[in-house]
This record gives sequence, C-alpha cells and structure tokens, in this order.
Amino acid sequence: MSGPQRGYCLIINNDDFSSSSPKLGNRTGTDIDEESLRLVFSWLGFQVEVVQDATRDQMLSSMEELASRDHSGMDCVACVVLSHGLEGGVYGVDGKSVQLEKLKGYVNGEQCHSLRGKPKLFFIQACQGIEEVKVHAQTDVPSGPGVHPQTDGPSSSGDIRSNVRPAIVSIPITADFLTAMATTPTYVSWRDKYKGTWFIQSLCENLEFSVRRNKDLLSILTDVNNDVSKKSHPNSSKGQMPQPIHTLRMGVFFRVPEELPPTLPTSL
Repeated sequence: MSGPQRGYCLIINNDDFSSSSPKLGNRTGTDIDEESLRLVFSWLGFQVEVVQDATRDQMLSSMEELASRDHSGMDCVACVVLSHGLEGGVYGVDGKSVQLEKLKGYVNGEQCHSLRGKPKLFFIQACQGIEEVKVHAQTDVPSGPGVHPQTDGPSSSGDIRSNVRPAIVSIPITADFLTAMATTPTYVSWRDKYKGTWFIQSLCENLEFSVRRNKDLLSILTDVNNDVSKKSHPNSSKGQMPQPIHTLRMGVFFRVPEELPPTLPTSL
C-alpha cells in the first residue's frame, strides 16, 4: 500500500426490509456495524461511502458507478455488504437477490482497467442459508440480558510471462480478489441488535490490533476465524464459522496509520 491514496470503501448497509417481498425482517443492530466499519476503514486511509437500504438494482448500480471511476492513484478497493443473504448471494431491501459474483464482476480486470493487478476486497455480512452451526463446547460465550442474537438470513498461480519481446504480463481478470464471508455455505450468521454482528465486530477489532503489528490481511482474517469460532449463541450450542476465499497473488499489508485507532461503538 504505497500509492498516494488507499482507495474507496463502499459500504452497502441494508437495514429496513419492511417493504420486501418475500417478507424479510429488519436488521436491527446493523448501524453499529456501519459505524465501526466507517471508523476503522477511514483510519486505514480509505474514502468511505455508505449506501443505505439499497434494492437489488441499487446495489448493482452502486457497484457499476464505483467501477466507472478512475482508480489509477488508488492502492485497492473495498466493498462491504451488510444484508440478509442466501448461498452465494445477498438480498436487496426489496427482497430481490443478487449473486455475489455479479457484484464482483463490475470491478474485475476486464470491466475496470484501473484496478488491474490491485486487491479487490469484499467483506460480506450475510447468511448463506438457514442451517445453524453446532459447536462442541461453549467458550467465549456471549450471554446475559444484553445479548439479543438474530440471524442475517431470510428467516428472522502467479504471472504468466510471454517469451516475446517486449515481455507481457498477463493477469487473469478474476485475479486479486478477496471475499471474506461471515459464514460458510448453507449456514446462518449471527447479529446482536445492540452490539452488531459477530463477524464485522471481530473484523474491525482485529484490523485495529493487527495492522499496527504489520500483519497481512489473510493472517488477520485467520484471527477473525478463530475469534468468531469461539463464540456461541446464548442458551444453545449454535456457533458460526467465517470463510475467506481469495485469488490474491501476494500478501496484502495495510500501511500503518500514524494516528491511534478509533474507539469502536461497542467499546463505549
């Protein structure tokens, strides 16, 4: 991350599903996630933009507009989607779904030339199904009257170099993507209406802690996996297992900010 600007961070925060068809519940607590993300990614040097309560078409148009910009002076791009979801996709507030691959396609190497060879980072807070992860033991269990868990589902390589002169570097259009999913396929993810989601809160906390220690992003996400895997639903044995998926060709290290990290809403 040595460019003049870190890049854009687009946050799509879908909360109000009262007009959705089929009917989906409102995502109480997602405002906590949005604020935490805004603070942390701004601290990391991103230009943060938030789209509130987007329909399917508005999610697509937001990604299309983002891809139309000139990212030549940027190190990377980040996109966070906070919504209800299904396997491989997320819902707009109108109840219509869109596949993640379609959202990601707007910024691939073919559609957005100025992002070729640069990290394209996606963080997806949504269920991927309706199954609940069983855990063998309850460690780091959130419990007590302040815990109000809900789910975010519908219910509740290397360069290829030619041998001609001059040398040409060919990079696949799907290279340099990282998609950090809150949960594995077919399973739910958990959200507390007062404290936000397990995944996003752990992501923000671990970014604050580990970027200052020069840790790469995949290692940070491994720590997030470990952190979230130790949590469990109160009064039951249900947990959550995040899943990073990537086609990165090298490590991603954020430049260490000179400022101290911000205080997250859950720490107040």
